Amino acid sequence: PMRFQEWLSRDPVRQEVRFSFGSGKEGVGDLYLPDGSDGDNGDASYPAVVLFFGVIPAGRDDPRILDLSNALARSGMDVLIPWSDVMTTSRRMDFEGADLLVGAFAFLESHPTVDASRIGISGFCVGASYAALAAQDARIRDKVAYANLFGGYYDIRDLMVSVASNTRSYGGTVEPWQPRDDTREVFTVHLIEDLPDADERDLLARVFMDGGSADEIDPAALSQQAGLVHRLLSGVSRDEANALFDLLPVEFLEDLARLSPNTLIGDLKAPVLIMHDREDTAIPLPESRRMAEALAGRGEVYYTEFSLFQHLDPTAQLPLPSMVKELWKFYLHMYNVMRLGA
Repeated sequence: PMRFQEWLSRDPVRQEVRFSFGSGKEGVGDLYLPDGSDGDNGDASYPAVVLFFGVIPAGRDDPRILDLSNALARSGMDVLIPWSDVMTTSRRMDFEGADLLVGAFAFLESHPTVDASRIGISGFCVGASYAALAAQDARIRDKVAYANLFGGYYDIRDLMVSVASNTRSYGGTVEPWQPRDDTREVFTVHLIEDLPDADERDLLARVFMDGGSADEIDPAALSQQAGLVHRLLSGVSRDEANALFDLLPVEFLEDLARLSPNTLIGDLKAPVLIMHDREDTAIPLPESRRMAEALAGRGEVYYTEFSLFQHLDPTAQLPLPSMVKELWKFYLHMYNVMRLGA
């Protein structure tokens, strides 16, 4: 409620910008500029960040997005939020999402207010994993000042196994985990839409997405792939889920590898800051733990687990001593973000 930044700085300027990415495609983003700067009057060069929220049907004017973007701009950095049409209008993964972030990074490099040597990439939830994918990309990996990853997945196959089995696994220990409805929806859409037969897609979508009766489905009448998807969506153990995924088409599994930071984790050269809520019900905590372990010993990696958040929102109810401890951890993490981006 006490917005000290607003007392000490001018309102940032928000602009819609367009940039190229991939093979001649056009990306759209919101650019937040500090102090009303527009680069036309010899403005100082600011650090900058590409900020990605991933699957967020709440849209571009979500108050949380506006508050965070304006706060970062008031702290003295340019903020570019690229928008994926696929991920803002549906619960779908965008196979061009990493390319979109690389294009946004290149746009900031050429912007007159930006110091090109101080551009970071930051992402939230699924967007954190895409930020990691972009930071691995050979076109920019040696230029990324830092990657800040909040609540992302490391291996999307492991994430999907967790959703299918209602479990999370780490260090050989499997424990119950109940995914959020939106996470389950993304999982369901991804499995169903890969089916080659339109009638089977419609049938499974009607039952598992639109609330139809399970009696509509005769498992024996389904194709092999649809049968596997039906079993995964119906609920299985973790071992069964892993075995079923092994039987899915090679092309589907290759697509999962393309969307997973673990595939090329050795190409991530930038300093990395990882954050995760311990009781996250969107993406299980072990995903970030495994990423931090994979990066350990290869440079600057800063990893923090929180009890302050409910997924990404700092709304957990904690006793005062615990709250003070969590806020201090959050301050230290953000200090390192600002230090690397300064």
